[in-house]
Amino acid sequence: MTSEPTPPSTTAPRHRKRLAVLLVLASMVSLVSCQSAKGAVDIGMTVHFRGADAASIERQFDVMADMNVRWVRVDVGWAWIERDPGRPDWAYTDKIVSEAAERGMRVLAVLAFTPAWARASVPGHSGVTPRHRPADLSDFARFARVAAQRYVPLGVRSWEVWNEPNIRHFWPPRPDADEYGQLFRAVAEAIRGVDPQTTILIGGLSPRYESSPTEISPVDYLEQLYANGTAQLADAIGVHPYSFPAMPADEDQRMDGGFGDLRALRDVVAGHGDAGKHIWITEFGAPTGTGRHSVSEEDQAAALLQARELLEKWKWSGPLIYYELVDGGSDPSDVAENFGVLRDDLEPKPAAVALIEAGSDTGG
Repeated sequence: MTSEPTPPSTTAPRHRKRLAVLLVLASMVSLVSCQSAKGAVDIGMTVHFRGADAASIERQFDVMADMNVRWVRVDVGWAWIERDPGRPDWAYTDKIVSEAAERGMRVLAVLAFTPAWARASVPGHSGVTPRHRPADLSDFARFARVAAQRYVPLGVRSWEVWNEPNIRHFWPPRPDADEYGQLFRAVAEAIRGVDPQTTILIGGLSPRYESSPTEISPVDYLEQLYANGTAQLADAIGVHPYSFPAMPADEDQRMDGGFGDLRALRDVVAGHGDAGKHIWITEFGAPTGTGRHSVSEEDQAAALLQARELLEKWKWSGPLIYYELVDGGSDPSDVAENFGVLRDDLEPKPAAVALIEAGSDTGG
């Protein structure tokens, strides 16, 4: 019996491209490691443990330690900690802060998200989302003060106030720098009453994804925050300069406020006499999978390493906190579920391998 002839391979070009990308990754890891030996920008990781048990959380921290992660960014989410007024449950954040402290990692705590009982009524919205701002800022300020009283003694000295307030998704029905400024002032005063030496960040500014009044570019929003006196009160500016599917160094990026616009943001800060104020990258990453604008797993790894390489040259920037450690789900078509450097079963993607290799070369 004879077999049919094997048809010509149609995957060879794809394999050659994959090999080329892997070779580039290897060279980038080597370059990042050499630069890091001279004084790397600290890297961090955003974590969402999504109901993980203690053993899984510890395993994830072990992986971050292998990557030489210096910062852990975690939501201190009011909506989930104090679902009922006066009855907070700190167990989840207690575990995260404890694990970080054991490994010598610093925590960036994100104060955000409003429980149902404290949400403002927003015209055109049902009020069911925790992204709605508080009806009474004093309630949120009280929560921030209690959080600081709990975690400052455990080493938490850095706080990010809200998340992406310059877009409707996190500040419905549309962003308002004056409203955010009032919230920032209330929270900053509460935290500094506990820890005068704390570091308080403007909530990570999102790129502008579309031309719409419901989104304001980071540059324009920061200008508004300087105009109303809010930015001057911050110790640093948090930004989320996503550029996918482009690489961080690519000139052509689809979003206003991506990695290519970081220097313009720096110009705003310096132009207001604030040159000593750092720009923190509190989220950066790229989604894998099959969703719109997703990238290959190899390109995800390359993007994360290239961002690190660029920030080594910009002494006004950093730390660099990647988004995120673990995929948010297993649906490859859902962009939001595929930013992790680990899959949802904790299997590493090439990005995790590259970060571990770079981390092992730079030392723990």
